[in-house]
Amino acid sequence: MHQCPCEHICASRVPIFQGLTLEELTRFNDILTTTDYAAGEIIYNQGYPAHSLCIVNTGSVKLFKTSPDGREQVLRILSLGDFFGEVVLFGEQTLATSAQALECTKICRIDKRQAEDIIHRNPGIAHKLIAALNLRLLQAEEQIEFLATRSSLQRVTRLLLTLSRDQGTNEIILPLNREGLANLTGMTFENFSRKLSELQQLGLITPQGRRKMILHDTNKLQELS
Repeated sequence: MHQCPCEHICASRVPIFQGLTLEELTRFNDILTTTDYAAGEIIYNQGYPAHSLCIVNTGSVKLFKTSPDGREQVLRILSLGDFFGEVVLFGEQTLATSAQALECTKICRIDKRQAEDIIHRNPGIAHKLIAALNLRLLQAEEQIEFLATRSSLQRVTRLLLTLSRDQGTNEIILPLNREGLANLTGMTFENFSRKLSELQQLGLITPQGRRKMILHDTNKLQELS
């Protein structure tokens, strides 16, 4: 772990910090530290004490929970500019999730006390943080409703469309293997694979190796979602 050497100020990539002046962002950057993680490396484990607020500087991160019997539930995939570990700002908390690097990933961290101090001195950040957390809550509620009321095919098409939107292209990189994506959509691996095959037979998608997918007709996929 070392002081953040980012060419571009790391905090400026996070929406809740974009109201800060350049001077404030630079001061913020001076107290950030960075850690590099290899693909598959655990950033932190659920149940451990929360010590810092984390920002994805490069790469991507999987947040997940593990049940007492060892089953894994993927909750979110994070990318450039996303923050996590925000529980550190709400008292002496333990981490409710685990975080794992999905590729070579650089994480910027800010210590709990320093993060609290910056937020206390900048009420606008506190408001943005609350808004961001409220959005996450709404998205979680929407996801619960979607998984409970939509068909397997709808879940798969929505996932592919979301990845296409987030990546800004119809030639998408799958952030997880098929088993992980099935977990993210609340499906079995077998059912998830069948639905991908169904979309492929309809001429709507073409797999490119194990982790790439071309979407041919997003309008039709939208209708199916």
